[in-house]
Amino acid sequence: MGNLCVRGGHRARPLVVLPDGSRFRLEEHAGVAELMMEAPGHVVARAKDAVRERRLRALGADELLRAGEVYLLVPVGKAGARLCDGAVEAICPLVFGKKGSKLKGRGGSRLSRRRIFPGAETGFGEDDVADGNKSGKQGLQVHRLRARQWRPALETIDEA
Repeated sequence: MGNLCVRGGHRARPLVVLPDGSRFRLEEHAGVAELMMEAPGHVVARAKDAVRERRLRALGADELLRAGEVYLLVPVGKAGARLCDGAVEAICPLVFGKKGSKLKGRGGSRLSRRRIFPGAETGFGEDDVADGNKSGKQGLQVHRLRARQWRPALETIDEA
């Protein structure tokens, strides 16, 4: 007769990666809406889909976070944006694990923990300000202010 030792299945909690590269785990039954309420101005994207499609697709607010999945918390302005090679290389080890990732950096060593979206917090870098290029958050806000809104031309109806 042998001994049988059974251990309950432990499922990993969802991992959320912030734009600055820091990570934290949530409880299992957390929703996308809860995470978006905690971080206003950000949306949630599934990392596996982002690596596969090379585009950040925002999840719906009514979806639940799955156990063991990796999610990216990205600024609203980056939702729908195409990922550069550096961002994909930074996300791949998180999604596929250390053993599954064969991506190497320029120096030949494995990629370490680094920013996925550089400059996401500040909007634009100091070099852009010196050059007079306003392509960050402030440039986006100025564009929104200048956007022409649709105004219907309604005529009054006279009742006789």
